[in-house]
Amino acid sequence: MLTGSVSEKLVISSPPLKNTDQLITVLTVEKTRYLSAQDFAAAFGVRIYYRKESGKIVFFFKNNKIKLTVNNSFLMFDAQIFQMPLPAVLIDDQVFVPAVSFLTLVKQYTLPDLQYTISETTDSLYVNENRINHFDRPKTTGGTIAGITELTGIRFEEKANGVAIRINAPGTFTDADFSSFFKGEEWFYLTIYGASCDSSRLSSVFPTNSIQKVVAIPTGSSVQIGFQLNRQFKSADVHFDMRTSEILLSLFLPLNRDIKRKIEEAKTAWIIDTIVLDPGHGGKDPGTPGRWGYMHEKDIVLDVALRVGRLLEKNKKIKVVYTRKTDEFIPIWKRSEIANQANGKLFISLHVNATKNISNAEGLEFYLLRPGRSEEAIKIAETENSVIHLEDDEDKLKYQGYDDITNILANMVHSTNMKDSELLASIHSRNFTQMVAQKNRGVKQAGFYVLVGADMPKLLCELGYNTNKEEARKLNNPKHRQKMAEAIYKSIIEFKELSDKTISR
Repeated sequence: MLTGSVSEKLVISSPPLKNTDQLITVLTVEKTRYLSAQDFAAAFGVRIYYRKESGKIVFFFKNNKIKLTVNNSFLMFDAQIFQMPLPAVLIDDQVFVPAVSFLTLVKQYTLPDLQYTISETTDSLYVNENRINHFDRPKTTGGTIAGITELTGIRFEEKANGVAIRINAPGTFTDADFSSFFKGEEWFYLTIYGASCDSSRLSSVFPTNSIQKVVAIPTGSSVQIGFQLNRQFKSADVHFDMRTSEILLSLFLPLNRDIKRKIEEAKTAWIIDTIVLDPGHGGKDPGTPGRWGYMHEKDIVLDVALRVGRLLEKNKKIKVVYTRKTDEFIPIWKRSEIANQANGKLFISLHVNATKNISNAEGLEFYLLRPGRSEEAIKIAETENSVIHLEDDEDKLKYQGYDDITNILANMVHSTNMKDSELLASIHSRNFTQMVAQKNRGVKQAGFYVLVGADMPKLLCELGYNTNKEEARKLNNPKHRQKMAEAIYKSIIEFKELSDKTISR
């Protein structure tokens, strides 16, 4: 039970609220004010996505998305990560965030004109941490309270890196039903909400080498289990295993040198250290032909790729691989093979767009590998894929099934890189909007053959329309191409830093 009562509310004076009658609840927990994330979103009329099982909540503001997780102090504004001094918490099925730090970040990155005060209310409400009130649940036959699970046993498994503790729990639990902490080096406490037990049955003495004693204390709607430790553990993890109906508690020992070395090797394998740049077309394939005395597509994208490469090569920790560095014809399948053989960590394919005839169509586009949703996206993919008609008969055989939507979906679903590709695309789109004086048509999706085989985060960039005289003029301007190269470079570095930071954590 949290001490104190709900005696405050958040009052927003600017910007105007969509739902002015919505109360934004403020709680004080251990001298820190927390505000209700759901109340805050409702007051502004902002759509949210909330998954209680994982504790993740996403706010869909007009200009960006805010993501945060219960029991985690980090939150994301689009691709940027920030840390609050304290984590978000779950109270009575609502997500509460540290009020001052959360509002400060929202004002800086989402609502610059945000003005607020915290004032008293006349309401009084007592709440249970991380759980609705279990005391109100009715009893069922057999002496069990509805929704309350009887814990019937504990068993221990000594592991090389710690100890696994399995608590028999013939019910259903989520992550929000557990809270735990170390008390010094001698005790570890686990509280299980929505549970009961026979204290004498669950408690035991000398259960295993790592655990000296177990003390289980039921409190009506929850059970607190104390483990007296014989060894110094570094961390713990607890979750419910639905397959065995057991609560699995893992206590981890500090890592020894051999395990640390293996973890570092595994981390290194995911570090973004090799960038593959793929200038489209080349040689006998000019891509979109140049008009008005301007350059062909193959020459524009090669120049941009080389400019990006020169910027990247200044960083000694990054290796740059090109599918071509000269005016040569490279089959589509060979491009992804080059990327895979180089152990590439990022694949950027550069192209210039076109319409069937000269037109006013203009703008940049960024494509993910997915079946095209629009007729326009499908036609653009067909144009880029038509390069295979210039390839040898032996090369053409390699594309059997490539245009099968099932194949594209299978490649997408089984790829662990899809989410990273989406993030890469959003970073590129944002940086191009800020840095390049050119219309941005946004992130789209289509079935580009060149993206199918690359086993890494990947993106195809259409840098403009060579069939638009004004845009062709821009694409032929070295200063404009340099700006595009700088936007691509900045996006790659931003993605790398974000990805590498996630791996290191």
